[in-house]
Amino acid sequence: MKKRVFIAVNLPLNVKEKLEAVQKETDKAFSFFNGFCPVKWTRKNNLHITLLFLGNVEMEDVFYAFEKVGEIADKVGTFEIVLNEISYSPSDNPRMVWVSGEKSEELKEVQNYLDKELLGHGNKEFTPHITLGRIKQWQFRKIDREEIPGLGEINLRFKVNSLEVMESELKRGGPDYTVLKSFPLNV
Repeated sequence: MKKRVFIAVNLPLNVKEKLEAVQKETDKAFSFFNGFCPVKWTRKNNLHITLLFLGNVEMEDVFYAFEKVGEIADKVGTFEIVLNEISYSPSDNPRMVWVSGEKSEELKEVQNYLDKELLGHGNKEFTPHITLGRIKQWQFRKIDREEIPGLGEINLRFKVNSLEVMESELKRGGPDYTVLKSFPLNV
């Protein structure tokens, strides 16, 4: 049986709540101008930073991912992530609303190790980002560029204490994410 799997940094509840407040503020800003918001917001419980998407994989590949995530979790100590910008992404043809952060050497090390071990790539730049919502293109195009609300900056910091191997189940109301296994980082 295959599972749709990815490796992520889960966010602390207080960070999820602050990001949910940003979603609500942005939703109101859109509604004020146009009466509707062209963004389908990510549910609070689903907010995370994806490190590596494995796709639909067999259980043996899930167990191999457990092994590799466990190896890197044992090598890396806890570290901090700084989130500082809210933006439409990509900027030339927005499809998402993102929160992005400062580059982190620890996060880059984790992501590159996993990418190399699980997909055979590695050694690429990685900037943490969280998808706050996906833009409904047909609605977004109806809005005059001048009326699109600005997004701006944010100042969130949190400590990463674990890495998670997660399953994504696609459902009618949107995906449900479940932690298959959590790996505490070395303290």
